[in-house]
Amino acid sequence: MLFATKSAGSLKKGPILVVQEVKEESPIPNDCTAHVALAPIILFGQLFSLMPVSGYFHRTPDKLAFRVRSLRFLYSCVTLFGIVSIVVLFLMYSIRRGVLGLSSAATFIYYTVITLALIEFMNLGRNWHWIVAYWTEQEKPFLYYPYSTRKGLKLDKLVKCVASAVIFFAFVEDIMNFISAYKLNELHIKYCSHRDDFWRNFFHREHAHIVKVIPYHTVVGVGIELMMRVAKFTWHYIDVFIICVCLSLEKRFGQFNSRIERFKGVDQPPEVWREIRLDYLRLSELVNFMDDRLSRIILMSCANNMFFISVQLYNIFELKPTPMTSVYFWYSLLFLMSRCFVTLYISASIYEASLKPLELLRDFSTLNWNLDLQRLLDHISLKNIAFSGKRFFYITRPLILAVSFELGSFKKWVWTDLTLFVDGRHDRDVRAGSAGPGLQGSRYYQGLQLLSSFIEV
Repeated sequence: MLFATKSAGSLKKGPILVVQEVKEESPIPNDCTAHVALAPIILFGQLFSLMPVSGYFHRTPDKLAFRVRSLRFLYSCVTLFGIVSIVVLFLMYSIRRGVLGLSSAATFIYYTVITLALIEFMNLGRNWHWIVAYWTEQEKPFLYYPYSTRKGLKLDKLVKCVASAVIFFAFVEDIMNFISAYKLNELHIKYCSHRDDFWRNFFHREHAHIVKVIPYHTVVGVGIELMMRVAKFTWHYIDVFIICVCLSLEKRFGQFNSRIERFKGVDQPPEVWREIRLDYLRLSELVNFMDDRLSRIILMSCANNMFFISVQLYNIFELKPTPMTSVYFWYSLLFLMSRCFVTLYISASIYEASLKPLELLRDFSTLNWNLDLQRLLDHISLKNIAFSGKRFFYITRPLILAVSFELGSFKKWVWTDLTLFVDGRHDRDVRAGSAGPGLQGSRYYQGLQLLSSFIEV
């Protein structure tokens, strides 16, 4: 509650209006903690063997525990062993065939990222109890007056809505991936009469590096598909987890800024500015604390997204054997780019929200500034309060622009490769019945060759 009083001033200046906050003691918090908001996200991760902790649905982090002798930890270890085995089998299969091109490299990096993610989330789960305990202690002042959550959704509902949207589109992408592989197998069966078992042929095409070592059986096929689903959603979960953590932190900065906005440029007593400065220090220390624990995951997420977007852009002009393959390719590319943008944008919102007090404090007269207010301004101006990738880079909105520019440059380079096909000299080669060296090097020509060799099998 804001309470207006008048303080004595000179006759020329007149009385100074001071708006004071009257403390409202309330035992009921006006918002939930990040521990409560992230509980459903941890549950979803545990469906795919991530974050093997217990007690996360309790209102306080006291019951959180990481137990080595538990089914959750055993599930995580079995999944990690399975993914590492797949990586080893894939490497052996690729070396034996002598095929180490871009597609093989992308598959190897995909499985490597999943392996590293499993290890990182296992390590994060081991330390999650004291991480959340520190987080809850730091955000405690923001659960009560004078901080409110009247603007927008409550934290738990906000996290659920955003995470559910990303997970839903990830499920759609996975379903389309399976349908595309199914249609490709139908086409392969149609032109390859020597294969009579549909599913045996399916797994020989999609997971040859596994069935070459482990003979195909229905149980083996089901196990492979389950492992692929776990791997795929582990890949998506990296970004989902970062998004939810960033939403929780950005929400607290929003509460902090709303409190200053309610002053409307009216001077405050020194004790109010001292409390505000200490609360801002809490938030900045919390961001630095979480950045130290998540920076490896953030670095892995950014590198992973950039690499696979580049691979998808490089393959954009290849002919697709079936219409469903084309639909899946474009959906996968757009979803990957959108997921990357949402992750970076929400992560960058922490930095933007941390700078907003500089703009809000311009409304206050400098005649009544005090030491705490000046120290607050200095802290905001000099500190870099943002998530980073092991301090190699900080996630800010200019970074998003730089990433977009680099991807646009790469797209332009791929487009110049395509123009080889429409060059007049190559048109003459085609009419003459031969492909010139420039055409043979184009992605379009390689797509035609790949499609023809596929049908000839």
